[in-house]
Amino acid sequence: MVKSFLVLILALLVTAFSYSQNRTLDFYISSGLNHSSLLKDYENQLHSGSIDSLIALCAFKPQVNVTSQVLYAPAGNNFGYDEAITNGGNYAATIGVRQSLFNAKIKSAQSENINLLKQTLEVNKKITQTDLKKSITLQYITAFADYSQIQFTRKTIEILNGQQKVVKQLVEAGIYQMTDLLNLSVTIKAQEITGKQVFIQYKNDIALLNLLSGIIDTTTVELTKPDLKLPALPDIQQLPVMLQSKIDSLKNSNYKILVDLNYRPKLEAFADAGFMAINPINIPQNFGTSFGLNFSIPVYDGKQRELEYKKIEINEKSRTLYRDYYSSQYWQQYRQLSEQLRLNDELINDINLQLIQQKELIDLYKTIALENSLIRITDYLAVINNYTNTQNSLTIAEMTRLQLINQLNFLK
Repeated sequence: MVKSFLVLILALLVTAFSYSQNRTLDFYISSGLNHSSLLKDYENQLHSGSIDSLIALCAFKPQVNVTSQVLYAPAGNNFGYDEAITNGGNYAATIGVRQSLFNAKIKSAQSENINLLKQTLEVNKKITQTDLKKSITLQYITAFADYSQIQFTRKTIEILNGQQKVVKQLVEAGIYQMTDLLNLSVTIKAQEITGKQVFIQYKNDIALLNLLSGIIDTTTVELTKPDLKLPALPDIQQLPVMLQSKIDSLKNSNYKILVDLNYRPKLEAFADAGFMAINPINIPQNFGTSFGLNFSIPVYDGKQRELEYKKIEINEKSRTLYRDYYSSQYWQQYRQLSEQLRLNDELINDINLQLIQQKELIDLYKTIALENSLIRITDYLAVINNYTNTQNSLTIAEMTRLQLINQLNFLK
């Protein structure tokens, strides 16, 4: 007896753990963000951008180089280079240092350029997150619509099964005919087939949802209805596209600064120390040092500066055009989606009222008319069929509402 009890407990535990899990939209979004290789790539690029900043700063520090040379030019009768040029040989080893002076503005402009590139990566990362969240939410809504249809089909079958027992008793009592019972059985079977078809579609949609979310799982899960909230009136200036437009404007301004800096005078200090000799024997007496300044100033470059200015001006005009066009299109989409949502909410209210009336009619048929053989089975099945169609319409309308809210939440 104890052994049988343990086997029973083990069976119950296995059943419990193999039963489908309950999952939410947040679970899939979190998993998708954590498994996205593109988001991880952006993280790596941002880390690489931090290193680029350090590399740029290193370029402004003193640059130290060690150079050496050993040269021997043999000469003989009617052979060899002119010793006035080669000195017969050259032996040198020096360490040199170079340091650009007064380069704070150049350093600042280059650092700003790298910073703007990092900001662009941040915006692209945000766009990727938005697209991924939107795609996962949309697929979750699709899967949840299947799940809702499965639940409703099960309830319908339960109602019909209950009525089948009543009709069977009435057939045996000679009140209804066998064809009525068969008609009801055919309807139940049709509902069961519909339920299986929806379940297959549900499994496929869950598989796609898992794929988008980076989840490796084939178990059947139960979905919680997504609690999507209507967004507040958006601040369009904080949207990724508008943020990128601002960054592009700053890039154009910073690029103009870099162009101007190329035409500033440049001053560089240098120094070296080591030995230079034309004879190895003299190396100990030829140690020394040198130092000085290099100064350069651009005079004429064929008007490249003016051409660079024109390029910047054209880029800025294009940026402004894209920004204004995007703003216009965004608000047009926002108004259209808001209006669709309003009309869809009105439709949901109408459908709910119709469902209440149909449910009352079904209850009336079930408790009074059917049991007292006051109606035909075909009329009762027609009422059930109408109720089913209305419920399907409600499911579609509710899923449409969630899809519209999803579009508004992630409108970009």
